[in-house]
Amino acid sequence: MWQNELIFVSQAIIVISLGLVSAIRGIGWLTGWLGLLTVVMNVFVLKQIHLFNFEVTSGDVYMIGMLTCLNYAREIYGKKLVNDAIMGSWFINLGFLLLTYLHLALSPSFNDCTQVHFLSLFSPTLRLVLASLVTIALVQLIDLAFFVYLKKFFKNRAFGVRSAISMIVSQVIDTLLFSFLGLYGIASCLSDVIIFSLITKIAIIIISIPTMFVVRFLKQQYKVINN
Repeated sequence: MWQNELIFVSQAIIVISLGLVSAIRGIGWLTGWLGLLTVVMNVFVLKQIHLFNFEVTSGDVYMIGMLTCLNYAREIYGKKLVNDAIMGSWFINLGFLLLTYLHLALSPSFNDCTQVHFLSLFSPTLRLVLASLVTIALVQLIDLAFFVYLKKFFKNRAFGVRSAISMIVSQVIDTLLFSFLGLYGIASCLSDVIIFSLITKIAIIIISIPTMFVVRFLKQQYKVINN
């Protein structure tokens, strides 16, 4: 009965944890992880599922994973290097879009039985990628500016609190913008998607705060041991 819900919670924990590990390992790891999230987010969002009596898409968790590791990475590397990682992830997303359309343009053989499935899965990709790029660009810029402001406001303290506030504000904007730009006419119940997305993202943000504290503590211990 609760299979989807259990899988969803496990998925959230895995995505957040892998994002934090990628942020710790370096900018190259971070760029690769962000690129992966932007690609799978635009494909997996097409799948509609039932969670807690809502009919929703299955792509919400990836944006939260993205912003969680970005906020943590800014604490380590600073704005410039993180912006380079963001640009790299956008490049990967655009490259995926180009390669997808070239793949779909190939004429299938008489014995091929996959083209119809590729068309069904990737035909909405252009709209979703463009909507995603516009949304991600605006959300990440807003999140970056707001996070820097909160960092000054809190005098570089209370990382978990300011990270949560920044992500919640960003996700309200992200949910409303992407729902109408990318999912209007695709999702069967857009109001369910918006409401559940907001509830889920805020819940995942709250859950991610202690995870970030643990990873930050482990990184500090790792530095102490190596010194």
